Amino acid sequence: MVEIDAAVVVLDLDDTLFHESDFARSGFAAVGAHLENRLGVSDFASHCERLLKAGSRGRIFDQALAECGHHPTPDLIEELVDIYRSHKPSIQLPRDTVAFLEHVAGLPTALISDGPARMQRNKVVSLGLDKLIDKIVLTGEWPDGYGKPHPRAYGEVMQWSGRIGSDHVYIADNGSKDFIAPRALGWKTVQILRPGRVHDGVAPTAEHEAEFRIASLDEISLRRVLAGSR
Repeated sequence: MVEIDAAVVVLDLDDTLFHESDFARSGFAAVGAHLENRLGVSDFASHCERLLKAGSRGRIFDQALAECGHHPTPDLIEELVDIYRSHKPSIQLPRDTVAFLEHVAGLPTALISDGPARMQRNKVVSLGLDKLIDKIVLTGEWPDGYGKPHPRAYGEVMQWSGRIGSDHVYIADNGSKDFIAPRALGWKTVQILRPGRVHDGVAPTAEHEAEFRIASLDEISLRRVLAGSR
């Protein structure tokens, strides 16, 4: 069990609060239904799921279309990506996330998430996080260049909370970008490495590493900090 003193709880979204692969499967199903109606393509979603499990990233739609016997033109891929990103996902919070959010009820909570804003907002709403978390920061709503590891999102959370850096704890999964900025601001950092996660979470340098590592949100116990406000 990891015990942490904190006044503000800040969370990542994908593979932190829910399984990102669940969103992928939901998106594959939405795209597959569209392709079946439009082109008569069958089993597209199952091809995508197999490719994802095999470690394919970035060009899954191209590969799946080719396997289904259809040429992946740029216009068609753009259309499918738009459907994937804009669909209303069928996803839910896992048990440990529900219990953790109950555990931190009453503490200020914030969420920082990269990715296309519409897609990330759909995830937030589908999971009900817009009603459970106090401040939502989606870096996709800003110009390019302000996603993690840029410090802007973390600074915005500190301005909102009015607390010193060490009063914050940030829980996220991706060692390549999630922790270097909050560590520089004095935040406590926790890396969650869920089984079945999409990214391997490896930190490229010691400065990118989190202070603690867990496999489930059940492994965190937070002690509430009352002092330290600015």
